[in-house]
Amino acid sequence: MTNTLMKFAVDDGSTNVKVSWLADGEIKSLVSPNSFRKDWKSAALRNDKKVYNYTIDGFKYTYDATSDKALETTHVDYQYDDLNLLAVHHALLQTGLEPCNVSLVVTLPITEYYRFEDCQKNEKNIERKRQNLMREISLNKGETFNVVEVEVMPESLPAVLSTLVNSNCNEFTRSLVIDLGGTTLDMGIVVGEFDEVSGVYGNNEIGVSMVTNTVRKALAFADSDSSYLVANELIRRRHDDEFASEVINDESQIEMVREKMNAKIHELGKQVVTEAKKFAKNPNRVYLVGGGATLIFDAVKEAYRTLGDRVILVDNAQSALAQEMCLYHADENNSAEAGSDE
Repeated sequence: MTNTLMKFAVDDGSTNVKVSWLADGEIKSLVSPNSFRKDWKSAALRNDKKVYNYTIDGFKYTYDATSDKALETTHVDYQYDDLNLLAVHHALLQTGLEPCNVSLVVTLPITEYYRFEDCQKNEKNIERKRQNLMREISLNKGETFNVVEVEVMPESLPAVLSTLVNSNCNEFTRSLVIDLGGTTLDMGIVVGEFDEVSGVYGNNEIGVSMVTNTVRKALAFADSDSSYLVANELIRRRHDDEFASEVINDESQIEMVREKMNAKIHELGKQVVTEAKKFAKNPNRVYLVGGGATLIFDAVKEAYRTLGDRVILVDNAQSALAQEMCLYHADENNSAEAGSDE
């Protein structure tokens, strides 16, 4: 392991971990799905396939993309438990970089980052998240990254930072940011080109997991018990007939699975719109980010139809938060270095 301290921006969601880092002046990004179960896998027969067997506090875990025994991550406690530690380290190993000392910028859902009673930072939760990611973890027949520093930021709002700065809006423009993840719905009102945050709101009972759980039940009915990862991939590729026939064993049930899925997506959209309208009835713009943004875009666009094309699905909605955090801290470091040279 080298002594170089690298910095990674990590949006460690319950369904996928999004990682961004700077390499040769360019932002590199990846998405690492969460799918872990207890105990270890046997060694792979193919030399080009790597097995990831981990140990945390004496407990053994392994990455298993397809196992129906995969542990559930779609709950708020995920932010502070073994599975979060596993997910972040597993994602770092997917970068292909040599393990080294690292500084992480990670996220917490708005409902966890801010206190409900006064909208101030929940220092207890922030410190709890930091300490969780600085715990020891080991990889069998391998090396993990050494987490030296952890900074915690709120989810959703930073994802639109550069979008707003380049949007030519005025100082009175109120932008609603909607971030739909696997477990939580986070929203915020940003004034101007990120001049201030007027309000934040979160609901940890609304997320893509509503659809995922419905799809898993439908798959089980079709003799196709699956992991959360496979169910989420089916949701993402819901218009792909070939993929559906690969993962659904009883092909006579394919339409049933799709009907259940589409009905739940429709319900999810309605719930998000209800929450959004209660929080911000008439914003000037709406930005959608997060892994579930594409599922609810049409519903949100209809709910705010007078805004027309000012309802915006942010480019790379799933990875936008990690990329923006990476940019923000790169600019912050450059400014600090420039100041020290004066």
